[in-house]
Amino acid sequence: MPQGGFLEQKPRSPGSLAIVIALHAAAITALALSKMEMPKAEDLGPLIIKDIPVDPDPPPVPVQKPADPKTAKQKTAVTIVPPRVTTPRNDPIVFSDPGPVDPPVFTSLPPGPTTFPLPVPLPPPPAPKAEVRKEAQIDPRAELQPPYPSSEERAGKEGSVTLRVLIGPDGRVKAAERLRAASEAFWRATERHALRNWRFRPATLGGKPVESSKVMTVHFELRG
Repeated sequence: MPQGGFLEQKPRSPGSLAIVIALHAAAITALALSKMEMPKAEDLGPLIIKDIPVDPDPPPVPVQKPADPKTAKQKTAVTIVPPRVTTPRNDPIVFSDPGPVDPPVFTSLPPGPTTFPLPVPLPPPPAPKAEVRKEAQIDPRAELQPPYPSSEERAGKEGSVTLRVLIGPDGRVKAAERLRAASEAFWRATERHALRNWRFRPATLGGKPVESSKVMTVHFELRG
């Protein structure tokens, strides 16, 4: 075919292509700006400046020195074992019947007499120490013989008087009791003389003088 004609494509320059692209871009941008509404600036008032506290820097982390290999061998590892926690089981409790129980068996003693050791009796408690008592004694310096009654002496009568005397802690006779007398005259003479002249060494109990009694017999005899 001959060159040229309507369908013949003419070559385009790069400059014209760039101009066309720029014009299209400008048109698109103008169209977008016309449709967008710009926001109005709000009145925020005066500017206020505040100091905001800043947290202090954390303390430096101490740097651990590397362990000495000599001492590291001497350390012993400690393992902490947590306590074992047991959960209670909710299994039902089952009671079983052990069955009949055999009665206890008692063994009988061997035939013949059975002897058991008798308990040893305890010794009786010691008796309290009794205080030593000494009876009253006649004072050898005392005059015991009463004077002879004159009426009995003139009648030539002899006799005796038995009496019980009460001796005080001082050795004197405090009272006289008639037990037996040959006559009234003999008794009166003996009673009067005992109360006035008889003296004794008093009875003692544990070394202390006490009151006591003593039976005495007085004889009246005539001497030729």
